[in-house]
Amino acid sequence: MAAVHTLFEERAVRAPNGTALVSGAVRLTYRELDARANGLARSLLRRGVGPETLVPLRLDRSPDLLVALLAVFKAGGAAVLLDPAWPEDRVAAVLDGCPVVIDGPCGAEPSAEGPGVPVHEDQLAYAVHTSGSTGRPKLVGVTHRAIVHRVATHAEAYRITPADRSSWLAPPASSVSVVELWPYLCSGASVHVADAATAGSPPELRDWMVASGITRAYVNMPLAELLYGLPWPGRTALRLMTVGSDAVRVWPSPDLPFEVAVEYGSAEANGVTSCLVPLEDRCTSVTAGEADRRARPPIGRPWPDVGAGVLTAGLEPVARGEVGELFVSGPELARGYLGEPARTAERFLPDPSGGGGRVYRTGDLVRERPDGRLEHHGRVDQQVKIRGHRVEPAEVEAVLLDHPSVRECVVKGVPGPGGDLRLCAYVVHDTALPRDRDLGSTGSPGGPRSPRSSRSSRSSGGSGGGELRAFAAARLPGPMVPTVWVPMERLPLNSSNKVDRLALPAPTWGGEHRPDSDTGRDSDNGRDADTGAGRTAGQDPGGTAGHAGGTNGAHPDAAAGEGADPVTAGVLELWEQELGAPGALGDHFIRSGGDSLAATRLVDRIGSRYGVRIRLRDFLKAPTPETLIRNIRAEGSTR
Repeated sequence: MAAVHTLFEERAVRAPNGTALVSGAVRLTYRELDARANGLARSLLRRGVGPETLVPLRLDRSPDLLVALLAVFKAGGAAVLLDPAWPEDRVAAVLDGCPVVIDGPCGAEPSAEGPGVPVHEDQLAYAVHTSGSTGRPKLVGVTHRAIVHRVATHAEAYRITPADRSSWLAPPASSVSVVELWPYLCSGASVHVADAATAGSPPELRDWMVASGITRAYVNMPLAELLYGLPWPGRTALRLMTVGSDAVRVWPSPDLPFEVAVEYGSAEANGVTSCLVPLEDRCTSVTAGEADRRARPPIGRPWPDVGAGVLTAGLEPVARGEVGELFVSGPELARGYLGEPARTAERFLPDPSGGGGRVYRTGDLVRERPDGRLEHHGRVDQQVKIRGHRVEPAEVEAVLLDHPSVRECVVKGVPGPGGDLRLCAYVVHDTALPRDRDLGSTGSPGGPRSPRSSRSSRSSGGSGGGELRAFAAARLPGPMVPTVWVPMERLPLNSSNKVDRLALPAPTWGGEHRPDSDTGRDSDNGRDADTGAGRTAGQDPGGTAGHAGGTNGAHPDAAAGEGADPVTAGVLELWEQELGAPGALGDHFIRSGGDSLAATRLVDRIGSRYGVRIRLRDFLKAPTPETLIRNIRAEGSTR
């Protein structure tokens, strides 16, 4: 079995002038991409990179990142995928002791000759971070064998040809890029890079896909849900959109000019199942029957050579049709969690069926349908998916507990107004510290309380500037920063004297909070982690749930009453529908419990109602109703 870069090299020899990568005005042929990677690989060898040497890549999605990936493979090293906007605390341990860190253009002289380093299929190819239930992130090591198997299965299922054009949309630290890049580059096709702002805006992404002639695309949920819900031109080159990374809630329309298929995988097991398996009996937006559409879309059947067992906690098979935990085996299993044998042993177990192999315990609950396809039924633990990103609440809790004002806290996923999951932090503060250092702005619970639930504070957090939110944002990637903050006097306990998560009060949505009065800015780590889109100052990676009852007239610019002009009234109406509570002209969308995907929905609805085009990136610079109203009026709409 070859290594992934040797498959690419074979294509570079067969079609050296074929287009390999397009990124804006940059276009690289297979020969040019190979030569750049050869030059950098030789430089890496001179700087001490050898077999399985970890080489951190702190680069945005770009030609430089692709060159670096190939170069590390050619040198025999293992690329560590990092997001350049991640906080230093998260990556410091990885960077320590590495002979080389690639964080910019390499500057190496291109070379027609590769370094000629032999690479075994079981050598590490790359490593990615995942959220850790012990409070620390885990580094998952993946081998060349896993990538090469994925190339073979996906090239067959997708029917990839050199004429295909794939989109590259995943954030730079995501293992999703494996399926976006290598099946295409090892088949002679071309990969097209969407810039960060385009990748974060469904209307702009749709237009880019159409204009770029994209034929195959993988899109993370829930961005995909917004994307295939848009109107599409009748004629487009796009033929297949695969979706995953989170639960798929609704079936796409069969009238779309392309097929939509669900896939399932993880960093530890890579590709596991697909609704394209087998292609002749696929279950997609086009082929799904009436019975299929009465339930949520399944996650499909296992890829060839991948084992998927549905087992009890005692590792016994469940009866067919019953829900159990999914255990995965096969050539795409990761080696494990690097440097952590105990954690690896907890999740990678000896195959209970015998034979000497391993299985990965996914933690996902599934049910096998009569047709052999699997349905997803949640988790056995507290892990949640936030905007397609895995989050272990324990890791977030560990960071918040490091703050001197926090005595206790619980983090959990709660449904937002649109049904998408938001991260909520329930915080008990050290009463010895000033209350105005709590959150800077707070959320309040709504709805009935359990008799055992503890009271939550209804006091506003004062003018501390969102200190706890900023504290978390300086240490965690964007999706792991709570967007809902509920101060509690104490946490509810069950009869075993443990925190009763079911008794935690549900937050209400919307809010009265505006950007900080001194600068209008919040501390963040610089990136919208849904899409890799850069944020400008003043944009917030997380915020607060609204005070119970919404605006309550506290602002001098409180929500307009019956006498409001039609544009103001209409914008505030859509704002309330998206956040679930009334808003005021100066309210900050992210701080009021929204996130970038909810902002995308709002901007799209505003555009449809008023016939205007508001760019998401412009709205997020100052995400208030006032901004929307000003933009609508600037384009002359008064509806």
